[in-house]
Amino acid sequence: MISLEKLGEGVKGVYISVDVDCLDPTFAPRVSHIEPGGLSFHDVLNILHNLQADVVAADVVEFNPMDEMTAMVTAKLVRELTAKMSKMKDWCVCVVPSLELNHQNTKMF
Repeated sequence: MISLEKLGEGVKGVYISVDVDCLDPTFAPRVSHIEPGGLSFHDVLNILHNLQADVVAADVVEFNPMDEMTAMVTAKLVRELTAKMSKMKDWCVCVVPSLELNHQNTKMF
């Protein structure tokens, strides 16, 4: 197992994809596929902050914009990813809500 201190060491650029379903339901209670015993928000931040390589692009997927807790956690993840990438000249973040939540009365963004 690679230690977090060496995560991404020697790599020019990485693309990060964060599936909100990976989080424990304590942090993302209303996602399409809950993961009891999943990662904590702190676990994900620890991985991001210890990543040695430059993040050139990222996406955050499978979040529920209708759930306040999940939406807040997703917004914080996007903020952290954006801060990590802000050192780069060219970068991109993509946020994709869960398709299973695209109901007739739900506005997707």
